[in-house]
Amino acid sequence: MKVIQFVPTLESGGVEQGVLEIASALVQDGHDSHVVSAGGRLVSDLISDGSIHHQWSLHKKNFFTFRLVRPLRRWILSMNADILHVRSRMPAWLVWMAWKGMPVNKRPKLISTVHGLHSVNFYSAVMTKPQNIIAVSEASKNYITKNYVTESEKNIKLIYRGVNNLYYYPEFKPSVNWVEQWYRDYPETKGYRLLTIAGRISPLKDFEKLLYLAHDLKKNSTHRFKILIAGEVKDKHVKYLKHLKDKIIRLDISDEVIFLNFRKDIKEIYSISSVVFNTSNKPESFGRSILEPLSLGIPSLGYNRGGVKEILEELYPFGAIDPNKPKQLFEKTLEILDGNNCDINSNNKFLTSLMCKETLEFYKDSSQ
Repeated sequence: MKVIQFVPTLESGGVEQGVLEIASALVQDGHDSHVVSAGGRLVSDLISDGSIHHQWSLHKKNFFTFRLVRPLRRWILSMNADILHVRSRMPAWLVWMAWKGMPVNKRPKLISTVHGLHSVNFYSAVMTKPQNIIAVSEASKNYITKNYVTESEKNIKLIYRGVNNLYYYPEFKPSVNWVEQWYRDYPETKGYRLLTIAGRISPLKDFEKLLYLAHDLKKNSTHRFKILIAGEVKDKHVKYLKHLKDKIIRLDISDEVIFLNFRKDIKEIYSISSVVFNTSNKPESFGRSILEPLSLGIPSLGYNRGGVKEILEELYPFGAIDPNKPKQLFEKTLEILDGNNCDINSNNKFLTSLMCKETLEFYKDSSQ
Protein backbone atom coordinates (compact mmCIF):
# COMPACT_ATOMS: atom_id res chain seq x y z
CA MET A 1 0.00 0.00 0.00
CA LYS A 2 1.32 3.44 -0.97
CA VAL A 3 0.06 6.34 1.13
CA ILE A 4 0.65 10.06 0.56
CA GLN A 5 -0.12 12.42 3.46
CA PHE A 6 -0.53 16.15 2.82
CA VAL A 7 0.26 18.77 5.47
CA PRO A 8 1.16 22.49 5.10
CA THR A 9 4.61 22.34 6.73
CA LEU A 10 6.61 20.04 9.00
CA GLU A 11 7.77 22.57 11.58
CA SER A 12 6.02 21.64 14.83
CA GLY A 13 2.61 20.92 16.31
CA GLY A 14 0.19 18.11 17.06
CA VAL A 15 -0.97 17.60 13.46
CA GLU A 16 2.61 17.33 12.26
CA GLN A 17 3.46 14.89 15.04
CA GLY A 18 0.54 12.73 13.99
CA VAL A 19 1.76 12.73 10.39
CA LEU A 20 5.16 11.44 11.52
CA GLU A 21 3.58 8.77 13.72
CA ILE A 22 1.38 7.40 10.92
CA ALA A 23 4.30 7.58 8.49
CA SER A 24 6.46 5.54 10.86
CA ALA A 25 3.67 2.98 11.39
CA LEU A 26 3.28 2.58 7.63
CA VAL A 27 6.99 1.92 7.16
CA GLN A 28 7.09 -0.54 10.06
CA ASP A 29 4.14 -2.39 8.52
CA GLY A 30 5.93 -2.69 5.17
CA HIS A 31 4.05 0.02 3.26
CA ASP A 32 5.33 2.94 1.16
CA SER A 33 5.00 6.19 3.10
CA HIS A 34 5.16 9.59 1.38
CA VAL A 35 4.51 13.04 2.84
CA VAL A 36 3.95 16.29 0.95
CA SER A 37 4.71 19.58 2.71
CA ALA A 38 6.52 22.87 2.24
CA GLY A 39 9.32 21.55 4.46
CA GLY A 40 10.41 22.27 8.01
CA ARG A 41 12.53 21.08 10.90
CA LEU A 42 10.74 17.72 11.19
CA VAL A 43 11.57 16.59 7.65
CA SER A 44 14.85 15.00 8.78
CA ASP A 45 12.97 12.96 11.42
CA LEU A 46 10.46 11.83 8.80
CA ILE A 47 13.17 10.70 6.39
CA SER A 48 15.24 8.97 9.05
CA ASP A 49 12.18 6.86 9.91
CA GLY A 50 11.99 5.61 6.31
CA SER A 51 9.42 7.85 4.63
CA ILE A 52 9.93 9.96 1.51
CA HIS A 53 9.30 13.70 1.61
CA HIS A 54 8.09 15.71 -1.40
CA GLN A 55 8.29 19.49 -1.20
CA TRP A 56 5.24 21.31 -2.53
CA SER A 57 4.04 24.70 -1.29
CA LEU A 58 0.34 23.91 -1.16
CA HIS A 59 -0.33 25.97 1.97
CA LYS A 60 -0.21 29.54 0.66
CA LYS A 61 -3.67 31.09 0.77
CA ASN A 62 -3.74 33.01 -2.50
CA PHE A 63 -5.15 32.62 -5.99
CA PHE A 64 -1.80 31.74 -7.57
CA THR A 65 -1.51 28.57 -5.48
CA PHE A 66 -4.35 27.07 -7.52
CA ARG A 67 -2.03 27.02 -10.54
CA LEU A 68 -0.51 23.97 -8.89
CA VAL A 69 -3.66 21.86 -9.35
CA ARG A 70 -2.75 20.52 -12.79
CA PRO A 71 0.90 19.70 -12.06
CA LEU A 72 -0.20 18.19 -8.75
CA ARG A 73 -2.73 16.00 -10.58
CA ARG A 74 -0.05 14.77 -13.01
CA TRP A 75 2.32 14.06 -10.12
CA ILE A 76 -0.28 12.16 -8.08
CA LEU A 77 -1.16 10.03 -11.11
CA SER A 78 2.54 9.29 -11.68
CA MET A 79 2.88 8.17 -8.05
CA ASN A 80 0.23 5.45 -8.49
CA ALA A 81 -0.76 5.84 -4.85
CA ASP A 82 -3.46 3.87 -3.06
CA ILE A 83 -4.34 6.52 -0.46
CA LEU A 84 -4.30 10.33 -0.40
CA HIS A 85 -4.69 11.63 3.16
CA VAL A 86 -5.32 15.37 3.59
CA ARG A 87 -5.01 17.02 7.01
CA SER A 88 -5.34 20.77 6.44
CA ARG A 89 -7.70 23.01 4.51
CA MET A 90 -5.57 24.74 1.87
CA PRO A 91 -3.68 21.62 0.77
CA ALA A 92 -6.98 19.75 0.90
CA TRP A 93 -8.53 22.13 -1.65
CA LEU A 94 -5.71 21.56 -4.12
CA VAL A 95 -5.69 17.80 -3.63
CA TRP A 96 -9.50 17.68 -3.92
CA MET A 97 -9.50 19.63 -7.16
CA ALA A 98 -6.66 17.53 -8.56
CA TRP A 99 -8.42 14.31 -7.51
CA LYS A 100 -11.78 15.34 -9.02
CA GLY A 101 -10.08 15.91 -12.37
CA MET A 102 -8.67 12.39 -12.55
CA PRO A 103 -10.31 9.53 -14.47
CA VAL A 104 -12.56 7.75 -11.97
CA ASN A 105 -10.79 4.44 -12.45
CA LYS A 106 -7.42 6.01 -11.64
CA ARG A 107 -8.38 7.90 -8.48
CA PRO A 108 -6.70 6.81 -5.24
CA LYS A 109 -8.85 6.57 -2.12
CA LEU A 110 -9.21 10.04 -0.63
CA ILE A 111 -9.25 10.46 3.16
CA SER A 112 -9.34 13.53 5.39
CA THR A 113 -8.71 14.05 9.09
CA VAL A 114 -10.65 16.87 10.74
CA HIS A 115 -8.07 18.15 13.22
CA GLY A 116 -9.64 21.51 14.01
CA LEU A 117 -13.04 22.88 14.98
CA HIS A 118 -12.79 25.55 12.30
CA SER A 119 -15.22 28.33 11.52
CA VAL A 120 -18.16 26.83 9.63
CA ASN A 121 -17.92 28.10 6.06
CA PHE A 122 -17.25 27.14 2.46
CA TYR A 123 -13.47 27.11 2.96
CA SER A 124 -13.61 24.71 5.92
CA ALA A 125 -16.13 22.43 4.19
CA VAL A 126 -13.37 20.91 2.05
CA MET A 127 -12.34 18.70 4.97
CA THR A 128 -15.66 16.86 4.69
CA LYS A 129 -15.68 16.46 0.90
CA PRO A 130 -13.89 13.08 0.87
CA GLN A 131 -16.08 10.03 1.35
CA ASN A 132 -13.78 8.80 4.13
CA ILE A 133 -13.31 11.09 7.14
CA ILE A 134 -11.39 10.62 10.38
CA ALA A 135 -12.58 12.52 13.46
CA VAL A 136 -9.95 12.90 16.19
CA SER A 137 -12.46 13.05 19.08
CA GLU A 138 -16.16 13.00 19.85
CA ALA A 139 -16.03 16.81 19.69
CA SER A 140 -14.59 16.58 16.18
CA LYS A 141 -17.19 14.03 15.09
CA ASN A 142 -20.05 16.13 16.48
CA TYR A 143 -18.66 19.18 14.66
CA ILE A 144 -18.69 17.25 11.37
CA THR A 145 -22.19 15.80 11.70
CA LYS A 146 -23.75 18.99 13.09
CA ASN A 147 -22.35 21.34 10.46
CA TYR A 148 -21.58 19.40 7.29
CA VAL A 149 -22.51 15.76 6.69
CA THR A 150 -24.23 12.88 8.45
CA GLU A 151 -22.89 9.41 9.11
CA SER A 152 -25.33 8.03 6.56
CA GLU A 153 -23.75 10.25 3.88
CA LYS A 154 -20.07 9.66 4.62
CA ASN A 155 -17.79 7.05 6.15
CA ILE A 156 -16.86 8.86 9.39
CA LYS A 157 -14.51 7.10 11.79
CA LEU A 158 -13.60 8.27 15.29
CA ILE A 159 -9.89 7.64 15.89
CA TYR A 160 -8.45 9.37 18.94
CA ARG A 161 -5.01 10.91 18.70
CA GLY A 162 -2.57 9.53 21.24
CA VAL A 163 0.85 9.45 22.84
CA ASN A 164 3.49 6.74 22.80
CA ASN A 165 3.25 5.08 26.20
CA LEU A 166 6.84 3.87 25.85
CA TYR A 167 7.84 7.53 25.68
CA TYR A 168 5.24 9.19 27.93
CA TYR A 169 4.81 7.28 31.19
CA PRO A 170 4.48 8.32 34.87
CA GLU A 171 7.88 6.97 35.98
CA PHE A 172 9.81 8.99 33.40
CA LYS A 173 12.68 11.11 34.74
CA PRO A 174 14.92 13.35 32.63
CA SER A 175 18.58 12.42 32.44
CA VAL A 176 21.10 13.90 34.86
CA ASN A 177 22.81 15.63 31.92
CA TRP A 178 19.53 17.22 30.84
CA VAL A 179 18.78 18.48 34.36
CA GLU A 180 22.28 19.91 34.75
CA GLN A 181 22.01 21.70 31.40
CA TRP A 182 18.54 23.02 32.30
CA TYR A 183 19.82 24.68 35.46
CA ARG A 184 22.82 26.08 33.62
CA ASP A 185 20.43 27.66 31.11
CA TYR A 186 17.75 28.66 33.63
CA PRO A 187 19.39 28.93 37.06
CA GLU A 188 16.54 31.21 38.17
CA THR A 189 14.18 28.19 38.21
CA LYS A 190 16.10 26.26 40.88
CA GLY A 191 13.99 25.81 44.00
CA TYR A 192 10.84 27.10 42.27
CA ARG A 193 7.61 25.35 41.28
CA LEU A 194 7.26 25.38 37.50
CA LEU A 195 3.90 26.16 35.88
CA THR A 196 4.08 25.37 32.17
CA ILE A 197 2.06 26.09 29.05
CA ALA A 198 3.15 24.95 25.59
CA GLY A 199 2.01 26.09 22.17
CA ARG A 200 2.70 28.56 19.42
CA ILE A 201 2.56 32.18 20.59
CA SER A 202 -0.83 33.34 19.30
CA PRO A 203 -4.02 34.89 20.69
CA LEU A 204 -5.74 31.52 20.20
CA LYS A 205 -3.75 30.00 23.07
CA ASP A 206 -4.68 32.92 25.37
CA PHE A 207 -1.46 33.04 27.37
CA GLU A 208 -2.82 36.10 29.17
CA LYS A 209 -4.77 33.78 31.49
CA LEU A 210 -1.44 32.51 32.82
CA LEU A 211 -0.15 36.04 33.31
CA TYR A 212 -3.14 36.92 35.48
CA LEU A 213 -2.65 33.64 37.32
CA ALA A 214 0.98 34.60 38.02
CA HIS A 215 -0.17 37.97 39.33
CA ASP A 216 -2.75 36.35 41.65
CA LEU A 217 -0.33 33.72 42.93
CA LYS A 218 2.31 36.34 43.62
CA LYS A 219 -0.15 38.41 45.64
CA ASN A 220 -2.16 35.68 47.34
CA SER A 221 0.08 32.67 47.95
CA THR A 222 3.42 31.81 49.52
CA HIS A 223 4.54 29.46 46.74
CA ARG A 224 7.75 30.27 44.87
CA PHE A 225 6.98 29.69 41.20
CA LYS A 226 7.90 30.46 37.62
CA ILE A 227 5.58 30.48 34.59
CA LEU A 228 7.21 28.73 31.61
CA ILE A 229 5.85 29.58 28.15
CA ALA A 230 7.22 27.10 25.60
CA GLY A 231 6.42 28.04 22.02
CA GLU A 232 7.69 29.88 19.00
CA VAL A 233 6.26 33.05 17.53
CA LYS A 234 5.58 33.44 13.80
CA ASP A 235 5.85 36.82 12.06
CA LYS A 236 2.12 37.57 12.14
CA HIS A 237 2.04 37.19 15.93
CA VAL A 238 5.08 39.27 16.86
CA LYS A 239 2.71 42.08 17.93
CA TYR A 240 0.88 39.67 20.21
CA LEU A 241 4.17 38.68 21.85
CA LYS A 242 4.94 42.36 22.46
CA HIS A 243 1.46 42.74 23.94
CA LEU A 244 2.19 39.88 26.35
CA LYS A 245 5.53 41.36 27.38
CA ASP A 246 3.95 44.77 27.98
CA LYS A 247 1.27 43.15 30.14
CA ILE A 248 3.96 41.29 32.12
CA ILE A 249 5.55 44.64 32.99
CA ARG A 250 2.19 46.18 33.95
CA LEU A 251 1.34 43.21 36.19
CA ASP A 252 4.78 43.35 37.82
CA ILE A 253 5.56 39.68 37.09
CA SER A 254 8.74 40.06 35.00
CA ASP A 255 10.65 37.83 37.41
CA GLU A 256 7.95 35.17 37.34
CA VAL A 257 7.57 34.57 33.57
CA ILE A 258 10.10 32.89 31.27
CA PHE A 259 9.68 32.57 27.49
CA LEU A 260 11.41 29.38 26.28
CA ASN A 261 10.72 29.67 22.53
CA PHE A 262 10.40 26.40 20.57
CA ARG A 263 11.67 23.36 22.51
CA LYS A 264 12.29 19.83 21.27
CA ASP A 265 12.62 18.68 24.90
CA ILE A 266 9.07 19.55 25.95
CA LYS A 267 8.63 16.12 27.54
CA GLU A 268 11.50 16.80 29.93
CA ILE A 269 10.11 20.26 30.71
CA TYR A 270 6.68 18.79 31.45
CA SER A 271 8.27 16.20 33.73
CA ILE A 272 9.85 18.82 36.02
CA SER A 273 6.69 20.95 36.10
CA SER A 274 4.23 21.08 38.98
CA VAL A 275 1.23 22.01 36.79
CA VAL A 276 0.66 22.20 33.02
CA PHE A 277 -2.08 24.31 31.42
CA ASN A 278 -4.21 24.49 28.29
CA THR A 279 -6.20 27.74 28.23
CA SER A 280 -7.11 28.02 24.54
CA ASN A 281 -9.88 30.56 24.10
CA LYS A 282 -11.67 28.34 21.57
CA PRO A 283 -12.60 24.66 21.97
CA GLU A 284 -9.95 22.34 20.58
CA SER A 285 -10.65 19.15 18.67
CA PHE A 286 -8.18 17.18 20.76
CA GLY A 287 -5.56 18.59 23.13
CA ARG A 288 -2.18 16.88 22.87
CA SER A 289 -0.61 19.57 25.06
CA ILE A 290 -2.69 18.36 28.00
CA LEU A 291 -2.53 14.63 27.22
CA GLU A 292 1.26 14.51 27.17
CA PRO A 293 1.85 15.88 30.69
CA LEU A 294 -1.03 13.84 32.13
CA SER A 295 0.55 10.72 30.64
CA LEU A 296 3.73 11.66 32.53
CA GLY A 297 1.73 11.93 35.74
CA ILE A 298 1.82 15.75 35.87
CA PRO A 299 -1.44 17.45 36.99
CA SER A 300 -2.86 19.51 34.15
CA LEU A 301 -5.68 22.05 33.95
CA GLY A 302 -7.77 22.87 30.90
CA TYR A 303 -11.17 24.18 29.87
CA ASN A 304 -14.03 21.72 30.13
CA ARG A 305 -14.95 21.68 26.45
CA GLY A 306 -13.96 20.10 23.16
CA GLY A 307 -11.38 17.34 23.00
CA VAL A 308 -9.67 18.61 26.17
CA LYS A 309 -12.85 17.76 28.11
CA GLU A 310 -12.76 14.17 26.82
CA ILE A 311 -9.14 13.72 27.91
CA LEU A 312 -9.76 15.20 31.35
CA GLU A 313 -12.91 13.13 31.91
CA GLU A 314 -10.87 9.99 31.27
CA LEU A 315 -7.61 10.82 33.03
CA TYR A 316 -8.01 13.72 35.46
CA PRO A 317 -11.55 15.03 36.14
CA PHE A 318 -10.25 17.51 38.73
CA GLY A 319 -8.36 19.30 35.95
CA ALA A 320 -11.52 20.49 34.18
CA ILE A 321 -12.11 24.23 34.51
CA ASP A 322 -15.21 26.20 33.57
CA PRO A 323 -14.01 28.85 31.05
CA ASN A 324 -16.59 31.27 32.47
CA LYS A 325 -15.23 30.99 36.01
CA PRO A 326 -11.70 32.41 35.90
CA LYS A 327 -11.28 32.07 39.66
CA GLN A 328 -11.22 28.27 39.25
CA LEU A 329 -7.84 28.48 37.51
CA PHE A 330 -6.32 30.09 40.59
CA GLU A 331 -8.12 27.87 43.10
CA LYS A 332 -7.28 24.57 41.40
CA THR A 333 -3.67 25.60 40.76
CA LEU A 334 -3.31 26.43 44.43
CA GLU A 335 -4.82 23.10 45.46
CA ILE A 336 -2.29 21.22 43.33
CA LEU A 337 0.61 23.31 44.62
CA ASP A 338 -0.59 22.50 48.15
CA GLY A 339 -0.36 18.78 47.30
CA ASN A 340 -4.07 18.02 46.92
CA ASN A 341 -6.01 16.32 44.09
CA CYS A 342 -2.92 15.11 42.24
CA ASP A 343 -4.04 11.54 41.40
CA ILE A 344 -4.16 10.83 37.65
CA ASN A 345 -5.73 7.78 35.98
CA SER A 346 -3.69 5.53 33.70
CA ASN A 347 -3.86 6.35 30.00
CA ASN A 348 -5.20 3.29 28.16
CA LYS A 349 -7.36 5.14 25.64
CA PHE A 350 -5.33 7.89 23.96
CA LEU A 351 -2.37 5.89 22.63
CA THR A 352 -0.30 6.25 19.46
CA SER A 353 -0.34 2.47 19.01
CA LEU A 354 -4.16 2.43 18.89
CA MET A 355 -4.28 5.48 16.62
CA CYS A 356 -1.85 3.92 14.14
CA LYS A 357 -3.53 0.50 14.19
CA GLU A 358 -6.99 1.97 13.61
CA THR A 359 -5.76 4.42 10.93
CA LEU A 360 -4.02 1.71 8.90
CA GLU A 361 -7.17 -0.44 9.17
CA PHE A 362 -9.22 2.55 7.98
CA TYR A 363 -6.90 2.96 4.98
CA LYS A 364 -7.50 -0.67 4.02
CA ASP A 365 -11.26 -0.63 4.63
CA SER A 366 -12.13 2.76 3.11
CA SER A 367 -14.32 3.06 0.04
CA GLN A 368 -13.31 4.91 -3.12
